[in-house]
Amino acid sequence: MLLNFLLPLGLYFACFFGYQYYYFRVSYGGAKKTRETVNNELRKNWLTLAIDREEPIIVIQTIRNLIMTGTFLISLNMLLLGGIGSLISSNEMYLDSLTLIRDMDVLELLNKMGDHFNIFKVFISIFMLLYSAFNFTGMIRILYNMNFSIPAAIYDKSDVHFQMEQIKRQSKHFNKGIRALLYSVGPILWLVNTPIFVIFALTITVTFYKFDSNTKRK
Repeated sequence: MLLNFLLPLGLYFACFFGYQYYYFRVSYGGAKKTRETVNNELRKNWLTLAIDREEPIIVIQTIRNLIMTGTFLISLNMLLLGGIGSLISSNEMYLDSLTLIRDMDVLELLNKMGDHFNIFKVFISIFMLLYSAFNFTGMIRILYNMNFSIPAAIYDKSDVHFQMEQIKRQSKHFNKGIRALLYSVGPILWLVNTPIFVIFALTITVTFYKFDSNTKRK
């Protein structure tokens, strides 16, 4: 019983974290071009042009738009977490499971885990939403600092490299956050059926791979 829970869970996390590692390693390792590589080239051209023309307002407006996007996505995460919290509090089975989890030690919890798989599936969804919100928060923190540092780069053109590293970092946070938000649907589907959960994890990973590998521009 426990194995039937751990195998799909292992596949799910392997798809999510494994693909993240692969994608950013390929994107920044220079092995092949990905959508992230192409976007970073365009971002560098955009940043260089804005600094050379001494037009920081354009950059600041873009950064503020990105901050608004991050703020909206964090709010969406909080709303979804609130919905899951309502689901837990309104279901007697989940409340009983939480009581057992609160009162039991680790060994007792593992022994009785088979009777309370559903609450752990919900916890996995909560974890993914929190991971998503964490990355969006990191993105906003970097963008906030860039509001001050990019205008200063006009007076020091050698600072472009540092600003590009900042842009890449916030882009990584955004990508991780938006993907974790989408993957958080998986554990909810797992409450319905394990094959659906596995199919979802594989399908969304393949979809991301195909999208990220498509670097053709018209």
